[in-house]
Amino acid sequence: MSGFLAVCGLPGAGKSSLAESLRLALSATGAACQVVAPLQANSELVRRISRLPSPTDMAWPERERWMSDYFTLRLLEATELEIVPGLRERRWVITDRWLPDQIVNQAFFGVEPVTRQPAVGRLPQPVLTMVLDVPVETALRRNENRSRAAGPFALSRDFLEHAREAYRKMAAADTTMLLLDAGVPVHRNVELILRHLEMS
Repeated sequence: MSGFLAVCGLPGAGKSSLAESLRLALSATGAACQVVAPLQANSELVRRISRLPSPTDMAWPERERWMSDYFTLRLLEATELEIVPGLRERRWVITDRWLPDQIVNQAFFGVEPVTRQPAVGRLPQPVLTMVLDVPVETALRRNENRSRAAGPFALSRDFLEHAREAYRKMAAADTTMLLLDAGVPVHRNVELILRHLEMS
């Protein structure tokens, strides 16, 4: 058995831990697995884009679009170089962040939805997308305690509140998304995912 799985959620929700724990659990059944981080950025490039001076006192939408386009290209690159080859080899491919994360981020910055970009239609659809749900206060506390916060908005209450509401709405509207409580031990969520995959 193989397929494409995605783990999404707030910074500090525990996406990387869940993706790795799920990989280990699936590997223990004899399945070939890999974890891909398609939205892991070239941090220096992102810093340079984010520090570009605005030509006016107003917000600079072009800068946000450039950032958005960069991350969309990262999704396409990971698809071509890692995800599709892994699926062809009959592996479980688990992504640590995926398209819903890009959609949530774009909505916060007022950028035209990535789903309108024709290239996004080339992205594979996960058989199951796990959305880790965590209260904003918990995410803030976790991100403050991390040596490297997950992005410049990991400590922004406004962003985290926006993101949590957006993820919960997505999960409620999409039967291929599974909303998980990030407050429970990781192994319990892994067990729930494995049961869900067995039933589907």
